[in-house]
Amino acid sequence: MKKNPLARAAATLVLGLGFFLLFVQNSEAEDPSPSLIITEIVAKSAGSGQPYEYVEIYNSTSEAINLQDYQLQYFTSNFSSPANRWKISDKVIQPKDSLVLWLKKYAYPDTPLWDFNSNYESSLTPEEVFEVRLTTAAQGLSDSDRRKIGIADADGHILSTAIINDGEVDGIANRSVIYKAGSSAEMMKIRNGEEPTPSLLLAEQVTGPAAPANLSAAPSNGSVLLEWEASEGAVSYNIYHSDGSALSSDTNTATIDGLENGKAYTFRVTAVNAEGNESPGSKGVTAVPQENVDTEAPAVPSGLRAIPGKDHVKLQWNAKTESDLTGYRIYINGTIFGTVPADITSIVVSPLELNREYSLTVTAIDRAGNESDASRPLVTGPSENAPIPNLLITELIANTDNYAGYDAFEYFELYNNSPEPIDLKGYRFASYNWDKEIGENVVLEPWETVVVWTRNASIAPISLEAFNYNYFYSYKSKYLTEEDSIVLGDIAGLVNGGNTLAVYDPDGHEVVRADYSAEDVTLKETVTFAYPKDNTRSMEKLAANQKPTPGWLIEDQVPERPELDDEAPAPPSGLQAAPGSGKADLSWDAPDADDLYRYHIYKDGKLEYSVDPSQTDFTLYTLVGNQTYTLQVSAEDTSGNVSVLSEPVQVTPEHQTITQLERWEHEKDPAYQDLWDISSDGPVIAGLAQGLVPQGLTYYKKKDWLLTISYVDNGIQPGTITVTNRTTGELVKSVVLYNTDGTPYTGHAGGVTVSRDHGWVASENQLFSFKLSDLVQAEDNGEIHFTKQIPLPVEAAYTVYDEGILWVGEFYEASSYPTDPSHHIQNRDGDMHYAWMTGFDLERNNDDLSAEHWNGSPDHEAVPDYVLSTTGKVQGAIMQKAARNGVTLSTSYGRANDSVLYRYEYPLKEDAHAYVEIEGKQVPLWFLDGHTAKPRQSIEAIPMPEGIVEVQKELYVVFESGADKYRYTTTYPMDRMLRIDMKKLMKDDKGIE
Repeated sequence: MKKNPLARAAATLVLGLGFFLLFVQNSEAEDPSPSLIITEIVAKSAGSGQPYEYVEIYNSTSEAINLQDYQLQYFTSNFSSPANRWKISDKVIQPKDSLVLWLKKYAYPDTPLWDFNSNYESSLTPEEVFEVRLTTAAQGLSDSDRRKIGIADADGHILSTAIINDGEVDGIANRSVIYKAGSSAEMMKIRNGEEPTPSLLLAEQVTGPAAPANLSAAPSNGSVLLEWEASEGAVSYNIYHSDGSALSSDTNTATIDGLENGKAYTFRVTAVNAEGNESPGSKGVTAVPQENVDTEAPAVPSGLRAIPGKDHVKLQWNAKTESDLTGYRIYINGTIFGTVPADITSIVVSPLELNREYSLTVTAIDRAGNESDASRPLVTGPSENAPIPNLLITELIANTDNYAGYDAFEYFELYNNSPEPIDLKGYRFASYNWDKEIGENVVLEPWETVVVWTRNASIAPISLEAFNYNYFYSYKSKYLTEEDSIVLGDIAGLVNGGNTLAVYDPDGHEVVRADYSAEDVTLKETVTFAYPKDNTRSMEKLAANQKPTPGWLIEDQVPERPELDDEAPAPPSGLQAAPGSGKADLSWDAPDADDLYRYHIYKDGKLEYSVDPSQTDFTLYTLVGNQTYTLQVSAEDTSGNVSVLSEPVQVTPEHQTITQLERWEHEKDPAYQDLWDISSDGPVIAGLAQGLVPQGLTYYKKKDWLLTISYVDNGIQPGTITVTNRTTGELVKSVVLYNTDGTPYTGHAGGVTVSRDHGWVASENQLFSFKLSDLVQAEDNGEIHFTKQIPLPVEAAYTVYDEGILWVGEFYEASSYPTDPSHHIQNRDGDMHYAWMTGFDLERNNDDLSAEHWNGSPDHEAVPDYVLSTTGKVQGAIMQKAARNGVTLSTSYGRANDSVLYRYEYPLKEDAHAYVEIEGKQVPLWFLDGHTAKPRQSIEAIPMPEGIVEVQKELYVVFESGADKYRYTTTYPMDRMLRIDMKKLMKDDKGIE
């Protein structure tokens, strides 16, 4: 605020000269009245049930009276014994001041003071009123029967009384009876039918001069200047101070010195005539002494808006920025409703009557007590038809990947459906058995979203980076920031069985809710909602089983924004696109417009993403190399007008560059000491930082290459084979895989192996082949194409080649990875096996399946020569017929579950244990069970191994736990392969070669 020195002349009165202590009355004054007198009664008020009846009392003394345990007494037929005694508590009546005793009817206990003020066009404060709460519906003042009202002290002694309906009916609607003191405790009735003046005495009610009018207080440095209009007949004035002291002045101005700067003081003034009769006190005025006087009021509040409920209105306004602002004052129908601190810009006005309109205004108050003019009135009222909420729940997901046994990435999305920022501090979110409040300032800008991450306490170690990767993979330009998200921690989260999610404002009123059922909940898929269209606060379910879009909306979820104009902005110009490695950097020039809301980026004619208008560049990730993309941008303004698309620009990126980066050096957990004793670290697994998820591992002896096959979790970029020199551990190159028709291979690559001339990839129910010569000749970051795509009778998860036989096996897990029921066979130990490993004798002349295996038709499955019945959850295998080392199976499932290596004798040296029919042919089957298990049957290992391969008495194991898909939620991420000493592993075997 602006600081101005006080520039006005005033005489400073000095104690002992112009001021003197009161308590000495002129001997010529009339006989003293009772200390408390009854001055006004309204026996019949307006309104249904007459909720505004009151009795006005007046302190006729020069000292404050503590009314604790005083009584308002009501006499009916027996005037010597009261029918009702209503106690007064926690109230002090100041000298020469009035107090309104408001009879709060039993049926209307919540009638607010502002409603009382509205009825009488008064502006009483809570300090000027005591609410006498009636205890039965029959209590109240009679409209027509003769009754007596009395005021008694704490000992029950009557101080004064007044009669109503004495010879005439005083119960006239919204009119009062006025009294003055007489020669006894009983008041003298002046007349009835008066316009009520609660807390204000008329001149004829008190002997002496009229109360001083227009009292003002001007603060200065350590002092306050008081001025008032002179009262006719007054010879002096008494000044009552809020600290309880009283002073006198013989003029109509006074300067009060010795005050503390920054402290509020309140003063009242009475007039005294020559006979010593003292008037009622003036209305009090408050001032704050200041070293540098601030007389400039704050700016007028603006942006009033209301959210109606059935019995209330939530009033909101725009925050002011003055540094010395202390609060806002809210008025209803011209009377004060309440005051809130400067950091609050909303209030719930209640209780209100349905179908009644009210005029609401707001003022701003500063530290010096200056009050602004009132805002422009907002006329509104409660409504049974709820408006569209200002906050909308647009999306939620209740079932995600787990960490520590709990869903790690649950969230719901909140949208600000208003033209004003909303501070979420004090808002509460509730569902199931939890109710969580936002304890700090979180401002949600107009028409923006925020993602609320609901987390159990056990999820605390999971980072926002992990959340982003879970939903956006490596598309970093879509990642949420801390400003775009809220973490609700230490709660049960969103239950999978369905529930209600509700949002409550700081006043406890429900803002919006969203209901979902168990049928809506599926793993990694969301429920989307549209705004309520039925005058309720309940979101309408749009769809279930949707792809998550945290932080951005889809069509029809929210209402259209207010249309301020119908002219679309010009399209962005100057588009430039720079190709990168699996990405492209796009930039553009902003159109000349000051009301932009979003830029929309299109890839090949489809919406890719939308960005804030402050951003004129964007990086597109997850692009396929050597593919040309057409990019365009449009602009949207705040009215929802969208420009035409910009001129297109084309870009052709390279395939993403694969690196070999160790991001976490694992500590050797003592729980796996048996494993550490027989193993050492292998090469760093390539491509983990690029989103590759390693699956199969094999060895190409001719080049001393370890080949790892991986899929890319985003399902867009093609699977990749990384080539690592076994001896040096260094990455040689990486190649991406293409289908036989030339399209990128984006399947879930399971395993890889090599035979004499070919590489083989197991993927879902297919077996893919490629030429090893193509792999050798390919450049780093180059491409190779599959030569065949062969249907199989198993869900191919791994593959291994040994002694002319190509083996392909499947992975079984009952709920997520079921297998063909015909593969479910009881083994010789009496246990059920649920998976097969199929073997094909490759032809010697072409190192390929024969026509007897497969006729080349995509509609017919290849028929194997051998079937092995195996345990479930097999990730990889080693077959070693010649070395007499038999079969090793690597099993694992789940981020936190240990893996197990199972070992068996080579099965084909025995006769077939059974036969199964495939494509009409009988195929021999062998069990890998306890009958053929090795002496050291198994060894526990760390979680999430995938492919395995044996090279020179060392078992290499590749893990998927280091992939971004899993590294954040697994218990043991591994960025390196592991080398296990086969001699130590098989030390109990006999005849090991």
